[in-house]
Amino acid sequence: MTVSAIVPIKLNSRRLPNKNFLILGDKILSTYIFETLLKCDSIDNVYCYCSNSKILELLPEGVKHLPRPEYLDQDTIQANELFRYAIEKVDSEYVVISHATGPFVTKESIERGVESVVKMGYDCSFAVEKHKTYAWYMGRPLNYSPFHTAQTQNLNPVYTETSGFYVFKKQDYLETNSRINGKPYFVEVDKRESVDIDEASDFNLASQLLDFDPSKNYFDNTNFFINYTQDTNTIHHVCFDLDGCLIDSIPVMKLAWEEAMEQTGGFTSFDSYAELIGLPFFVILEQLNIDKTHHQKIKEIFDKVSVENLNNVVVFDEIVESLERLQKNKIKLSVATSKPKERTHLILSTLFPTIKFDSITTPESVKRGKPFPDQLLLSCLDTGTEPKNSVYVGDMDVDRQAAERAGFNFLFAKWGYGNIKNEKLPWFMSMKDLVDFLVGKDEI
Repeated sequence: MTVSAIVPIKLNSRRLPNKNFLILGDKILSTYIFETLLKCDSIDNVYCYCSNSKILELLPEGVKHLPRPEYLDQDTIQANELFRYAIEKVDSEYVVISHATGPFVTKESIERGVESVVKMGYDCSFAVEKHKTYAWYMGRPLNYSPFHTAQTQNLNPVYTETSGFYVFKKQDYLETNSRINGKPYFVEVDKRESVDIDEASDFNLASQLLDFDPSKNYFDNTNFFINYTQDTNTIHHVCFDLDGCLIDSIPVMKLAWEEAMEQTGGFTSFDSYAELIGLPFFVILEQLNIDKTHHQKIKEIFDKVSVENLNNVVVFDEIVESLERLQKNKIKLSVATSKPKERTHLILSTLFPTIKFDSITTPESVKRGKPFPDQLLLSCLDTGTEPKNSVYVGDMDVDRQAAERAGFNFLFAKWGYGNIKNEKLPWFMSMKDLVDFLVGKDEI
């Protein structure tokens, strides 16, 4: 039982002139599929089906020439007529038809296709791309009802042939004049493998995908672990900034700041103060160029007014329920804030009575506050976790800087106060979405 692979090669093309001989990367387009077929252990013969034998000089050693009459080069020739001539000429029980326009078809996919027909009892096989999307055909929905729209993950998939390869029995083709007969086997391929070059835009896409490795986890480059791409969740510890992430205390801070300015004769606006939220309090005062002789008095007034108005501090929506979900999934919880220790513990015990935080760090806990990494690293020591398995959730650029310096993954709480300009940062509009992202796949 022999298997022969046939690759039809046309010397010219209407839509993309000379496409089979364009240089893709460092070799001509046609070379890719021939190199792949020659590596397949299940294929005995690889034929270039072309009207000019000189093409073999451009192809890898081991490719055989299957002469193609010039009349079959005409655009009016139907594919089945073209294939039939070649299939009649090869002395093999099984045939693989592939194309030079599919440079990324893999050896593994072709081998699966051959095995399904030769050993698994299928009558034919071919490469397909699986689509779970809302599909239409002939003006009508194909796999869903517009009146009962299911989520895409629950749709019945639609499969499209990629033209990458077809495997079938020679005798079946001679009887039916078709590559597809009886019971077919679908060889699912990824988007890169499904690329078929017919036009200039296809060639441009192939050029971009030349060095793309579908097996590589490119998410590693984003400084956080996306557990949707992994079998198990790698996040064991989530650390939160307090203001702007768990609570909204802006009205209280504004009241406290303006009272402190009034009592000390200061004129610095709250807007100027608010731009620096996230830094330790005395660092903010220094950056605002406030006379150091007033620093302690300003802090005393600010703290006193803040405590007196604790009942005006608001917990953001879905925070408590989300923290409980994280705890339920055995994820350590911590807080790293620039608020003073006493006020931080008062807020957490009052507003989050059902949450057990495994670590609470404030400026008093370390010698250096944010953007230095000290508080975050201390939270890892307290929780017994590694920075690489930890996430810091913040809403200010100082939070991002602290996370990067500590080796933490960083998630931006876009529901908070800040406006981090780096659009490449992973961000969430709600705490619920963030927790869905972290534990949704591994929910207990």
